[in-house]
Amino acid sequence: MSRAVIEADRRGFRAPGTSFMVAGGLVGAVGAYAFQAYGARALGDSAFAPISLLWTVFFILATVLLVPVEQYVTREVASGRKAIPSDLKAAGAMATVGSVLGGGFVLLTLDRFFAGSWHYALQILLLMVGYALLFVGKGVLAGRRRFADVGWVLIVETVVRLVAGVVTIQLVASAESLGWAMVLGGFSVLGMRWWRHDTGQRQAPATTAPVFLGGYVGGTASSQVLLGGAPIAVAALGADPALVSVVFVTFTLYRAPLTLIFALQGRILPYLVGLAGDDDRHRLGRIAQMVVIGGAGLAVLGGLVGWIAGPEVVALLFGEEFAPSSTVAMFTAAGVMAAAAAQIAGQVLVAEARTSRLSAAWFGGLLVGMVALLLLGGEPDVRVAMAFAIGEVIALILMAGLAVRR
Repeated sequence: MSRAVIEADRRGFRAPGTSFMVAGGLVGAVGAYAFQAYGARALGDSAFAPISLLWTVFFILATVLLVPVEQYVTREVASGRKAIPSDLKAAGAMATVGSVLGGGFVLLTLDRFFAGSWHYALQILLLMVGYALLFVGKGVLAGRRRFADVGWVLIVETVVRLVAGVVTIQLVASAESLGWAMVLGGFSVLGMRWWRHDTGQRQAPATTAPVFLGGYVGGTASSQVLLGGAPIAVAALGADPALVSVVFVTFTLYRAPLTLIFALQGRILPYLVGLAGDDDRHRLGRIAQMVVIGGAGLAVLGGLVGWIAGPEVVALLFGEEFAPSSTVAMFTAAGVMAAAAAQIAGQVLVAEARTSRLSAAWFGGLLVGMVALLLLGGEPDVRVAMAFAIGEVIALILMAGLAVRR
């Protein structure tokens, strides 16, 4: 390990580039909402529905399949191993699975959800390829403690996507245009040539990719179906395109804390890997305990804020026709805060490569959430929001036991 890397470890979260990485994450989160708000206002709630579903499908696939790859690359590079070319095989496999699943979903629901346009099937394939490379790049840069460069990755992707979206809408005011802007955002980061910084040792991985990714993908699959599946769930329950768009923008806006965590967790993981390498497992347990307790309090506070001001915030950013009910806003906000706490606590298990426990916690939350969805009554958006909150709280409770227990 180089002297610069050792010094970054000693400085912890004060290491150079941390502030800029956080700034990049904020730019990324704000830029994503600006992209969606611009598209929604330009197209209207019904015409925007295909993009809301395309974004939802891609969000689920990327977080289920590609975020684990990024975390694996970060963990291994932080331990001093060279990632390329061996880890590209894992990224390619995940991108292929995502392309098949995403493309299959689009083609099977082409007339119902995507206005009969085959463009969306091609777009989901290209999105998986472009972002597989982007997530590997983020993992390499975070593992090498080049945190400022990670911030630039987040900024470049966001700015290119937003500018392309504005330009394409001005040229051709269609939902397909926004889909192509999304594709361009993922590939734009290749211009940074991030692979130059993969300078570790060619050695066997500390944890093999199938073992690590198997447990992690199981966990993220459950968590992201809970988090990102709301628009698909309300559509399956018979909601019209306008209500699908309302649920999409509500969940997308309220999951801002999670969007930021996904962007910045590569900053947290190298620090926790260092603690795990020093066998300071009791300290890891204390960190997880503090996160879970704080997250429970924030979930209650988030629900209260969602009830009081949630609909008004959505209406201000997206327009009155996109405002949810106060009940939907309350349960969505509370569930997102619980999910954020569970995601951070889960980084302890990732650092220790105990991803099977991660999978168990999220699967338990998903199972309870699905049961709640089947048993609850009411309008589709209320049912989905309530089931989401219940599932996320259960996942947080399970994560508390599995991450804190040594």
